Amino acid sequence: MISRVAESCFWMLRQLERAESTAHLLQVNRSFILDVNLPAIERWYPLIIVAGEREAFSERFEESERRDGETVQRYLTWDRDNQVSIRNSLFWARENARTIREVISLEMWETINALWHWLSSGQGKRLYKSDRDRFYKTIITEINAIHGVAYNTQSHETPFDFMQLGMQLERAGQIARILDVKYHAIGPTRMDIESPIEVAQWLALLRSCSAQDAFLKRSRHGITGPAVFDFLVRNRHFPRSVLYCLERADKFMRRIRPHHDPDDSFKSRQALNKVIRYINSTSTQETLEKGIHNELTYIVDSMSDVCGIVHSDFFDPEIPSEIMEVEEPSLYLR
Repeated sequence: MISRVAESCFWMLRQLERAESTAHLLQVNRSFILDVNLPAIERWYPLIIVAGEREAFSERFEESERRDGETVQRYLTWDRDNQVSIRNSLFWARENARTIREVISLEMWETINALWHWLSSGQGKRLYKSDRDRFYKTIITEINAIHGVAYNTQSHETPFDFMQLGMQLERAGQIARILDVKYHAIGPTRMDIESPIEVAQWLALLRSCSAQDAFLKRSRHGITGPAVFDFLVRNRHFPRSVLYCLERADKFMRRIRPHHDPDDSFKSRQALNKVIRYINSTSTQETLEKGIHNELTYIVDSMSDVCGIVHSDFFDPEIPSEIMEVEEPSLYLR
């Protein structure tokens, strides 16, 4: 499998996951601010911070616009200059799918292509103006459908493994970012006493991760910060917890590069397992004492590092020194 195809597979599902996560955040935040009385600056601006767009947003918009929900929603949904907007994420997901049509199934291409045309045509834009919640729900539903089509129509071989690897790494990072909304919106709080606003925030975060129903069916101690944090970071059975995603990513890395390959040439898996070991060795209570924000920042930064190393390992590997020293390079150009 050539590296260009592998990279397109990796990024295609990463971009779909990013679009879905942003749609979840925007949809849930719209409902949350109706129920909870927060200062204007804390109603929408935290979503810009969580998306990693604080600097770019500040360069283009006045400080007063940080309080404007319409400006934030347009920026995160449609802005062509915002690389993580829903519009750009779906555009590049489709572009990657188009370049590897010989690799992906026909059904997968058709669902991705149909979603992009719906979004970019008048139909999607009209729905955005008339029924914002339904617009975001449609994006979420259609992306979930693409995942189902991919799983059921794509051969589970190396291209599929790269798709799933990209999705799992992106999802782990996005879950950590979404959890960090609490830190930016409310700041550090006492974890032994939950205020009504905090309970509402935790519920909103669970909904942002499609985890509310799964959490409530499992929890015996009510909705508390430590319980929600533990569920979304350390639960091994919920497909949108950080640890579940990282362990699945490790599985797909092992499928891509079998265990008989030397570990020293597989730096991305070493970096990934370092994060897994850290999460397994740290209790929720220790995290609360050190600060939730610190651990979430570590996870987000680590996911960025792992993705960068994946690029070096698979998509742009260094040429071995013994090849560089060959006197007749023309042999390697045939």
